Amino acid sequence: MSSIDLRPCHQCGAVSQNGKTCIEKYHEMLALEFQDPTIFGAVHHITVTCYNLQHPDFFSEEALAWMRSSLRAVIEDGLSSAELLKRARTMPVNGMKVRRRTSPVRTRARTQWSMTVMDIRTDGASVYTKDIMSWAKSIMEDIDSQ
Repeated sequence: MSSIDLRPCHQCGAVSQNGKTCIEKYHEMLALEFQDPTIFGAVHHITVTCYNLQHPDFFSEEALAWMRSSLRAVIEDGLSSAELLKRARTMPVNGMKVRRRTSPVRTRARTQWSMTVMDIRTDGASVYTKDIMSWAKSIMEDIDSQ
């Protein structure tokens, strides 16, 4: 998808905004998180999980299930981004494949997300972290409503 392409993303359904596609917006957010890891980076692992759940084509079903359960722990149990990283580092892999070996074949209808990466404001730390947590919550609500 080019920067001037107005077609929705085939995975999350977001339409480009301000000349940016969802992957470009995501990369902008990652750069912000790495530039200021104490403030913006405090939600990094939640950001990555949210984006990957809405862009699932190259992830295995096992990996997606792990991401859903981890995001649910963030929302329901108050798991922090740092704790999410610890959880990822200590999870029993037991041969779990994270990426699909073949080209993705969509076996289920795309979720109609109520919030996507394009809805995240990057103009200040307080709104950014609030938006990331709102995004995480909206993803779980959208998944639960299917």
